[in-house]
Amino acid sequence: MEHASSTSAHAGERPPAPAPFGPLPVLVYDHGFDQSSRRHTVVRIAAAAAGGNTIALETTRVVVPELTSNDYHVTPHGWVFLSEPPAAGTARRTRLWNPTTGESVELPRMEQPLPANWKCYLSDDPTAASCVVLVLAMSEPSLLYCHVGATGGRWVAHEYDIGNVNLPAEYAPAPQPFSIEQTAAVGGRFYFVETGKLGVLEFTPSPEINYMDYPRLELPDGSNCGTSFLVASHGAELFEVHVFFKGFTMEILAVRVCAIDLSGERPAFREVGDLGDRAFLLSDANAALLCSASAHGVKGNRVYFMHNVLDEPDGGLLRVYSLGDGKMEVATRPCLGVSELMCNPFWMMPADQCS
Repeated sequence: MEHASSTSAHAGERPPAPAPFGPLPVLVYDHGFDQSSRRHTVVRIAAAAAGGNTIALETTRVVVPELTSNDYHVTPHGWVFLSEPPAAGTARRTRLWNPTTGESVELPRMEQPLPANWKCYLSDDPTAASCVVLVLAMSEPSLLYCHVGATGGRWVAHEYDIGNVNLPAEYAPAPQPFSIEQTAAVGGRFYFVETGKLGVLEFTPSPEINYMDYPRLELPDGSNCGTSFLVASHGAELFEVHVFFKGFTMEILAVRVCAIDLSGERPAFREVGDLGDRAFLLSDANAALLCSASAHGVKGNRVYFMHNVLDEPDGGLLRVYSLGDGKMEVATRPCLGVSELMCNPFWMMPADQCS
């Protein structure tokens, strides 16, 4: 860091606690390597005055037992995957936790160890009988998955092959396999673009990978590199957000949003110039589209993203790009001076952000 029967009911377990983060969405920093001192800094983005370009932030410190005592990852659906440390000789308990309601969805016990570096995704809302929980290893082509609510369900390990990175022999004497590092779920399928094409990971119920030709956006004049985020609109729409850098530097030249149409035989995309009241929340750990920004106290028609290409220990800069006027609002360091992050900052999002 699943189906209709959702609330966990372990003997002696306390009832759901009040929402520890307050109103969502918030940006969360996990710091303190010692569990006894581990804590979370919560950064809330307040809508600035009309016409202003200053990012207004409210910062608080909280201790969240679900996150301090477990391995975890916040999924784009807003639910948090929790994996308890295993007791000697037993498989670890896993579950999905809703940080707003305190509700839990029990998952099968996990006998396999978690990868050293991993992310978790859901194919659907965890209340859906068709939901698949996917744990991706970041540094190798392997994954773990389970079907929520399946009778006799279990976690299954799976290795896949999507080819090797095309690098000169002097840089990679041995083949370096591609691995899926980010994905977004639409219609129960997981989409990814690590191979240059649009890949589709589908569970039927075993995992199958297929590809579609994908006419990606060209680099704008003056840019030689960039990064991108694949984002689903709560399982209904697919977007790719591009951040282009000036030349080969880390200076941001442009931000572009593309909607990917999956209705035809091959994907098509169009550049989006207006999000209305929607906003993208992007980080290295997770990414989501907030479908009613104003209802959650956030300015809409914007892309909020972390800019930490140099892996700075405080998580780097928070940037806000406005699609309305094409301007980048004032960048800020929400947690200046933090030097012991457990992981990169991530967004804690309402589970109903697009309902």
